[in-house]
Amino acid sequence: MTTVQAECPATRDFLPWKDPQLRVDPYPFYARAQAEAPVSRDEDGTFVLTKFDDLMHYGRLPSVVIAPEWEKAGAWRVLKDMSLGHDEPDHTRLRRMTSKWLTPKRIQDWVKITAEVTDEILDRVGDDGLVDGSDLGVEATHVTVCRLLQVPEDDIESVRREMRKAMPVLSAVPDAGDFEACEEAHEYMRARTAFLIEHGRANPGDGLLNHLLALQDSGEMSEAEVFATTLFFYFVGHMDASYLISSGLQLFTRRPDIFDAFRAEPDVRQAIVTELVRFDAPEPVITRTTTEDLVIRGVHIPAGSVLRLVMGAANRDPDVFDNPHEFDFRRPPEQSRNLTFSFGSHSCQGRLLAEAEVRVVWERIAARYSRIELAGEPVIKNTDASRHYYSLPLRLCP
Repeated sequence: MTTVQAECPATRDFLPWKDPQLRVDPYPFYARAQAEAPVSRDEDGTFVLTKFDDLMHYGRLPSVVIAPEWEKAGAWRVLKDMSLGHDEPDHTRLRRMTSKWLTPKRIQDWVKITAEVTDEILDRVGDDGLVDGSDLGVEATHVTVCRLLQVPEDDIESVRREMRKAMPVLSAVPDAGDFEACEEAHEYMRARTAFLIEHGRANPGDGLLNHLLALQDSGEMSEAEVFATTLFFYFVGHMDASYLISSGLQLFTRRPDIFDAFRAEPDVRQAIVTELVRFDAPEPVITRTTTEDLVIRGVHIPAGSVLRLVMGAANRDPDVFDNPHEFDFRRPPEQSRNLTFSFGSHSCQGRLLAEAEVRVVWERIAARYSRIELAGEPVIKNTDASRHYYSLPLRLCP
């Protein structure tokens, strides 16, 4: 008996990755793709999936792997040497090397640092209440990571500058210039990481970096694995949390009722964080590779194909979430689950820390101020694969 294969729509007809409007607000595009082309095929042969259940099922199959994707990621291929770049069994082996640093108990210690740094920033705010929310979020979260690693924390602006240059290459449609900019950024990032490791050797302590170096010395991690893990924590460790901090602060300017609830009702604070994580994914897309043939919604996907999994779309799937485009922190728990920090064995190890950082920064602001207003137009520069605040001028009102 012959199986009839479904025709696969063209991704470009639904998700034009370079469209400026998609990069500003991708959600109308996602909604149309989910309704009319939940599985589509891009011009380079990549298959694009947008439905929650498809991502949860096919994205977790052992035959759907991550490792081949890093060879296509420009200078980001350095991450193939850390847990994020590996499939089993090395993924679990490397993940265990840092897992004890990110337990709920340890995270409570780390966010005390976040609170302390946030208070220091707020102490510098003048009587006019003016502050850049993006600067605040990056400083609070990056310094937290630096103190977790026990490394110098004097290079925040360089970290931001080089990350801005390095991230566009991860788009579905990078330009040639994006690869060049990424390589240039990684020259700095590799040099800085080498400096941090040298600093760690010269200044023994009890931070994460010295823990990694001890594992290298004992033969449990390779030099390349320690290097990639250090680079990732130092340069990437702040990124998603700082974006969410800014996104939430801007939300509070539009919806003061939500900020009022955050201030007045401690029991709903985590729900507000969780709903923002669902509502506005900082990195809405991941890619994987199939190692066996799959059939998804009638579409045959050959072994060796690339899958682009659109988590930002899945987080607003109307088959899973009631009123998916509404920010509703009082939705029931089963409707607050989301895929923002990935899923399965590759779920983000730093998710609990990121969410805790977001919450504590907002809490420190809420302890001093009753209202947040925009003081200028935010500057936000996104690709289809990642979202970034460059500035967020705010006025904090007592």
